[in-house]
Amino acid sequence: MEILIQGKEVADYQLKLKKSPQALEAEILGADLCCSCGGCLGLCPYFKIRHEKVALLEPCGLSEGRCYDICPRTETDFAELNRQVFGQERRDYVLGTLRAVLMSQSRDSSVKKAAQYGGTVSALLIQAFEDKAIDGAILARTSERYPLLPEPFLARNAGDVLLARGSKYTACPSLAILDESLRQCEKLAVVARPCQALAIRKRQAIEPKLQDRIALVLGLFCMWALDYRDLVKHLKNHLDLHTARKFDIPYNRFVVYTKSGPCELDFEPIRHLRRHTCDICYDFTSELADLSVGSTEWKDKWNTLIVRSDQGQVVLDAALSAGTLAVKNLPQDRVELLRTASLNKKKRVLAGLSHSGAYLKLDPQEFNWVTSQA
Repeated sequence: MEILIQGKEVADYQLKLKKSPQALEAEILGADLCCSCGGCLGLCPYFKIRHEKVALLEPCGLSEGRCYDICPRTETDFAELNRQVFGQERRDYVLGTLRAVLMSQSRDSSVKKAAQYGGTVSALLIQAFEDKAIDGAILARTSERYPLLPEPFLARNAGDVLLARGSKYTACPSLAILDESLRQCEKLAVVARPCQALAIRKRQAIEPKLQDRIALVLGLFCMWALDYRDLVKHLKNHLDLHTARKFDIPYNRFVVYTKSGPCELDFEPIRHLRRHTCDICYDFTSELADLSVGSTEWKDKWNTLIVRSDQGQVVLDAALSAGTLAVKNLPQDRVELLRTASLNKKKRVLAGLSHSGAYLKLDPQEFNWVTSQA
């Protein structure tokens, strides 16, 4: 038996997708559950986005659509996706399938100087390009037109990678360029938020040929993403947006970097600008990625790095052999703090699902274990 949680419902469940784009609009967009992953945008010309807000402009006429199947907010069978990606079901109900939890840092001074933290994502991608393991990478870079707005970007070589350096904290729809990128590239890497990693794996489940074409999923830790429109409205009351270059959210702080230097604002109002759909995301550490990367919230010049898949291990080993990445074990006390943050997110999601229409399909053992933790 498997457990489906949809709102207050707990029941046996048979996965029934194959719904129309109109169903996606009604159940997800209309219910304010869209996470702006961008997955539907490359599949259907009727979906459009502006400032990270997705809309279906007119009915497309199809009775079934891949857009519904791959959406991170429609029915999701986590056990099956874990079998697909890792060849086994998850044994760790908090951090997901993993081989090691490390701390990592680029050994290239130019990468470290440009990076927001340890430069791990940039270092791994640059090495993958140089090894010809990939010939394209979907990233997010800051718009030249709109202040602080991240936009999807296809890097075609190692030199392009640093054009997208630095963390972005709003919901860039990177997967909007997935299909176009696949037309240009044979082996593609994608840097993804947890919802985007989920969308990629759901896409690979219905299109197995993409399991080789999408050669690397580099997942980012993400507790929540800010709503870009609300963020801009808030910041306009405190500074000239056209002077802003980037922002950072160290632990319980919010810092905007402007032409004249850093400007720190109260954190609590920022927390309330998060997208509501993030409150029903079960995944903090991108559990379906090949490698997952986040800050340590301890040492600013290092990242936390979780090694998950065979492919992730291959890419990491290549960077270690080339001497472009330094790693050490993350201290156990920091691992426990990471586990606590991830578990608390899952518990909040399960407690709050009665207020949404989102679906989770969990193994009963996982459901019982997570909900029973004090």
